[in-house]
Amino acid sequence: MRLVAVAALVIAAFYLWAGYVEGWAWTGLSGDVALWDWLEAVALPLTVGLLPLVLLHRHRLGPGHAVAALVALLCFAALVLAGYLVPWSWTGFTGNTLWDWLELALLPVVLATAGLWPSYAELRGWHWLVLALATAGFLVVVLCGYLVPWGWTGFSDNRVWDWVKLLLLPVLVPTVLLPALQRFVERQESQPPPGRR
Repeated sequence: MRLVAVAALVIAAFYLWAGYVEGWAWTGLSGDVALWDWLEAVALPLTVGLLPLVLLHRHRLGPGHAVAALVALLCFAALVLAGYLVPWSWTGFTGNTLWDWLELALLPVVLATAGLWPSYAELRGWHWLVLALATAGFLVVVLCGYLVPWGWTGFSDNRVWDWVKLLLLPVLVPTVLLPALQRFVERQESQPPPGRR
């Protein structure tokens, strides 16, 4: 497995070098391929690839993992903020609205974190309070995006069908698909290996 990982890293490094340093056209890479383009290309496939690991090892995740995830999130938020404020053209962030970010990140974030969410039976009062406040805040942003209109949201050009396409899978994953997958994984873990029955 380590050999495969090392080979993948070598191939990726060669690809980046060939495109960005040497400018070889067959790579499709150039100064026009920004960080935003890379996020569009790898966010969802990487999350889908890591989802089975998160589901299988979710019980081993501890406070150290939460701290590492929070630090990574804060670093990424600082990078995004700098990409807009400086602005850094290599990030490709300028010109992208909140709607663009939702299209890019909503499903990968839901997939990456849904295995860590508490079940309905585990929800406490403060969970419901946080959920209600987050929902209310999001609804205020959506309403202002349409009524004010706040151009940075990118909402004013989107209709109900656009929202359905945006939200359908991210809502179905944690409420229907992931619980069914978790039950399947738990059944598989509880069964003895073939030949040991």
